[in-house]
Amino acid sequence: MELIYLTDTGGQQPFWDLIPIFASDTSATLFVNRLCEKLDDHPCNDLYEIGKQVGPSQRATLTTAEAFKTMLRGLHEGKEGKRSKIIAVGTHRDLADDCEETLEEKNKKLAEIASPHFQKDVIFRKDDMKEIIFPVNTKKPDEDDKKEASKIRASIEKGGKKHKIPIWWFILQMILEALAHRLGRRVLSKDECLHISDSLGFVEGELDTALAFFDKLNIFLYKKNILPNVVFTNPQVPVDKLSRLIEKQYHLKAAEADPTKATSVAMDGQWKNFRDSGILTLECLNEFMAHYVDGIFTASDLLQLLKELLIISRLSPTEYFFPAVLSMTPESRVNQFLDRCRESGIAPLVVKFPTGWAPPGVYCCSVCHLQSETGWEVVHKPPTPSGKEETSDTQLCQTSRNSITFAKHGRPGSVTFIDNFSFFIACVNVDTRKMERKEMVEHCQAVRSELFAAVEAGLENTHHEKSCPVPAFLCPHQNKSCSTRLHTAHLSENGGKWICSVNYDIFNYLTPDQTLWLSGTGGVTPSRTSAPIMRDLANRVAAVIPHKWKEVAIQLDLSRSERKAIEKDEDKSFDCFIAVLEQWKQTANLPYTWKTIVTVLKSASVDETRLAEKLEKDFC
Repeated sequence: MELIYLTDTGGQQPFWDLIPIFASDTSATLFVNRLCEKLDDHPCNDLYEIGKQVGPSQRATLTTAEAFKTMLRGLHEGKEGKRSKIIAVGTHRDLADDCEETLEEKNKKLAEIASPHFQKDVIFRKDDMKEIIFPVNTKKPDEDDKKEASKIRASIEKGGKKHKIPIWWFILQMILEALAHRLGRRVLSKDECLHISDSLGFVEGELDTALAFFDKLNIFLYKKNILPNVVFTNPQVPVDKLSRLIEKQYHLKAAEADPTKATSVAMDGQWKNFRDSGILTLECLNEFMAHYVDGIFTASDLLQLLKELLIISRLSPTEYFFPAVLSMTPESRVNQFLDRCRESGIAPLVVKFPTGWAPPGVYCCSVCHLQSETGWEVVHKPPTPSGKEETSDTQLCQTSRNSITFAKHGRPGSVTFIDNFSFFIACVNVDTRKMERKEMVEHCQAVRSELFAAVEAGLENTHHEKSCPVPAFLCPHQNKSCSTRLHTAHLSENGGKWICSVNYDIFNYLTPDQTLWLSGTGGVTPSRTSAPIMRDLANRVAAVIPHKWKEVAIQLDLSRSERKAIEKDEDKSFDCFIAVLEQWKQTANLPYTWKTIVTVLKSASVDETRLAEKLEKDFC
């Protein structure tokens, strides 16, 4: 028989950060939204426990568009062509005309979000690639809805990966699930599983292979490298545990809004920190006993699991940062931070990821690194701008899911670090009347260094090896030619001109406020956290081994037709080599990093180990 497994990650915003758990080896990811709501609206979410709703409906802290971005972030690290296919399903088709935003506008907006890095992963409703959303009524479907559902099912099956399961593995799965049901729990120990597998005649090591296979397909959850003695016969256990935290967060927020309800909610210091700043402790997790099994699965094990699965990050020996339960920073607040930057004369710095979107978990780990390793402290009430009276708008800075404002002893002003899904923004707020330009330059250089060190630590802690952040800025030309939304502008090769990431036009030379981030560096120099500059690739690689451009092209995954086109268009080997490097940079079949170049040079076909070792020493 053939089985199709479906996993529900939950419609509530905190659960979206769990996507990396379930995205492994899935054939398709269905993004479901209501056609009667705008993509920039915060939809209503309901929280259920055993079929019963917990409290009234709540507005999600993510808009539908932001939720779509979060889903893409979860698929970030998958190699193109092997990633899960993306299928957008719009429900409430009969109410679509009641929405101010047309279906055509919704399709266009989701297509813009997916472009360019995930466009090839999207299943389009029609061959003209203009319609992403499959519109349906699900509660009372008519014949048109059933046809639409058939299209969706066919799209899943067409791109689906079929896995053959040995009959004894299938029997093992059935028996383990029956055992867990009989014991009244969803968690088994490895020893309990071994006892069953031995009775079935499994050879040594076959149980591990079978459990790893079940984990890969999300039938079970078994993370041998994290919890080697724990087997979750239902992979939804982490979701259920986080549901308790989300329910607690709801009650804490309700008690904050209505003090008369506070008597029913225990509000000690640790729960106040959890409500306001997403700070989690072991004692918090100990309060919810469901699914724990003495000697098998404890609160400490859950803490370890959440940490390794990128959901939380260690902030101190006893505290963990859990940003998923916090509210998003509204765009209006982000603009306030940007306005303050402009007032101080320091342009916002952008940490950009050329290979795609900012990977999941990096913001969380970066914040923890800045606080615990670099010594920054969270600012809950920023200083009132000079010459202005204090208003409620100036008290902006409770920790948010995607932004946090820091201050550091001995440093002037504050820094706001904002996660914008595809890049991070750093806004510096200082009183320029009290600082000379030299001091501001030194301050910006120190901030830049610490921010990039934090992001690098975040990438390392979350095991993201394909991402390579580079410095950039917000595009200074927010006009009709390149859209009004926030986007980036990279520095040109000589470090002197803007290159807009939306329309790729070259703009004006750098202004004094941008050079605050660059003075003394001679432009953006290659480092462990920056992508290669073409000038360095030309001087250090192409000029040294121009005759090996074909071998390098093959290792960089350039197709035969691409190699033939380069050979036809260029006369000299050096020019061919540069064309190969530029093609690699544009397509990014492999990560655009010095590490990739080093690996290519060490390959058997290129065989330039000595040159590779020099580059590795200088740039890696």
